[in-house]
Amino acid sequence: MPQSISSLVNRLVKIPNRLRNAVSWYLASLFIDAQKHTQSFAAELSGLHRSQFSRLLSEHQCLAIDSLKKLGIRIAGLNARIPLVKGAPWTVFLIIDATLHNRSSKHVQNSQKFNHGEGWVIGHQWTNIILVVGDRVIPLPPITFLSKNECKRRGIAYQTEHEKISDYLSKLDLKEYLGIFDPREILVLADSAYDDKKLENLILSFGWDFVLAIKTIRSVKLPSEVDRAKTKWRQVNALFRDVKKQAPWETVRIETAAGKRRRKFRTRLITAYLKGVKHPMAVVCSEKYTGKGKRRFFACSNNEVSVATILKAYRCRWSIEIFHRTTKSFLGFEHAGVVQFDSLVSHVHWVYCAYLLLNEQTKKGDPPMHEKQRRIRELFHAHELKTIRQLNTRIDGKKEVKRHCERALQELVTT
Repeated sequence: MPQSISSLVNRLVKIPNRLRNAVSWYLASLFIDAQKHTQSFAAELSGLHRSQFSRLLSEHQCLAIDSLKKLGIRIAGLNARIPLVKGAPWTVFLIIDATLHNRSSKHVQNSQKFNHGEGWVIGHQWTNIILVVGDRVIPLPPITFLSKNECKRRGIAYQTEHEKISDYLSKLDLKEYLGIFDPREILVLADSAYDDKKLENLILSFGWDFVLAIKTIRSVKLPSEVDRAKTKWRQVNALFRDVKKQAPWETVRIETAAGKRRRKFRTRLITAYLKGVKHPMAVVCSEKYTGKGKRRFFACSNNEVSVATILKAYRCRWSIEIFHRTTKSFLGFEHAGVVQFDSLVSHVHWVYCAYLLLNEQTKKGDPPMHEKQRRIRELFHAHELKTIRQLNTRIDGKKEVKRHCERALQELVTT
């Protein structure tokens, strides 16, 4: 392995000596651009037997989870916390979203049918929680979704996705990642799939803030209506129709990430209570300035920030979508050719480790991910040239080089 890649892995991830070679090569195989980042590709790249990577994934799941956690803690500690949205106290975003891992057959262990709005997909679901600290995106160990049959086979109680997230957040110790912090610095971002009263109450109990997209049918009441038992709860879209005078339309301009142009939105703001949550919310209705397109509704637990601040914060939720695209398109998130679900869990955690390692070396103005992967491939080619140069220095060096080239050509023919 090229010394630069080996030193990067060994410097940031502490791996037992007996597994260091296999882990380093498996991570290196994820760094390189390839059609499929499989165990076979890692074996071809490293010259190690495929069984070493198979054992790494199937028998050392705890190592993968622990490595991702320690790597995230180390990188989070290297980045200073700064306000992420002007005019708000938030220095850390905690973003929640789920992604699907497509599989070709339902015979793969724990595979199910899911529908996230684009038709039915066979595979696995992963609920990802990422931290945004400074300019770094730090994925936490993902939440695995187990089917009822899989839970029965393992002898554990079945939990819904929202129950799993609640348990995960209750056990999450952010002090490990951030050190001492003010709970008001934390902002939770999620789309309407996580508009759940139990989850919202849990976030408020921690002293954190949240900006969530809420469903159009979510029941709400105005503060003046809360103490009236006879007043019925209204759906949020109906409430905005009934309070046109109290909440007129206002135009909000938000700069894009590049800062070169502004997007205009028509917005309305009211203070209301969500059903099941005993805390007044800033509830926003937003649509494109042209009036075309779907209206969206947002709830923010901080009543002191402006509508523009709420919309800017929610736009930062796109960071997790970019994270999903990067891991799937460039780092082989969906490429593991395994049957056992435990091996797949290990693979996903190593993919996230590879993302952190590559992202840690990225600075402003650096080339995109695929360009960096191409350069890493060139490093490996340079490593092969160094091998030939070293063989040439031996006694009967020409014969050694010839044998090396013949072996390489034979491997190309057989593959």
